Amino acid sequence: MKPLLCFDVDGTLRDNVHHQVSLSTQKALRMLKQNGYHMIISSGRGLDSLKKTGIMDMFQWDGFVCNNGQLVLDAQKKEISHAFMDPQAVEEVIAIAKQYDYAVTLKSKQRIITKEPDEYVLQTQKYFHNQIPPVGHYHGQPVEAMIVYGPMGYDYAPFLKVKGVHVLPGESTYADVTIAGLSKATGIQQLMHLLGLHEYIAFGDSLNDVDMFKEATISVAMGQGNEQLKQMATYVTKPIEDDGIYHACLHLGLIQEGK
Repeated sequence: MKPLLCFDVDGTLRDNVHHQVSLSTQKALRMLKQNGYHMIISSGRGLDSLKKTGIMDMFQWDGFVCNNGQLVLDAQKKEISHAFMDPQAVEEVIAIAKQYDYAVTLKSKQRIITKEPDEYVLQTQKYFHNQIPPVGHYHGQPVEAMIVYGPMGYDYAPFLKVKGVHVLPGESTYADVTIAGLSKATGIQQLMHLLGLHEYIAFGDSLNDVDMFKEATISVAMGQGNEQLKQMATYVTKPIEDDGIYHACLHLGLIQEGK
């Protein structure tokens, strides 16, 4: 039985300069589908953000893990599971961020950001090519996940003290704040159960892929990716701008040149 193939989006399928899926990556994905592999998206992006990339409709995906495991969808984009953060944890994260004058995005039905965009928000926006939400206030609305914007290389140590959250520093000036106990790996397990599969290969580039890599049969890190992630990967492929996905699939024997 062939393994499930799980792809991160930003820095893995989609570059962070032109914000596109390269022709070589598109070719590899088509060949993988022709070879009978089930393929899913496993991303830190929320559903609204993922839709705007166009990737959801670019290929025949077999499922979607969004917000690092908070939302899991099947191939028809129907919800399998959907979790929300504890309101007390949301309030604590916002309070700590206010102490340090950091902005926070709340991923809710109507996204908001807690203060006017600063240099960290703008740098992250450039990295992801996302829209910055309007400034707003938390008043108990359901929140799937949060983004805290701090200096490049910041460890977000004050936020680690908040009970029930998982803090995942990104490859730009931000960290994802999600629900402890949920991750890309737990979302993937739900989709494997649905598809009747028992192992998976993971492709990623940043620290929010660590849990996914730990449970993978084979893990592939992008050449330009996070150094810590590359150290734990089964295989480090070429950077995304050098056809990394295509070369990884060739190396692993998932596709063959000229076929």
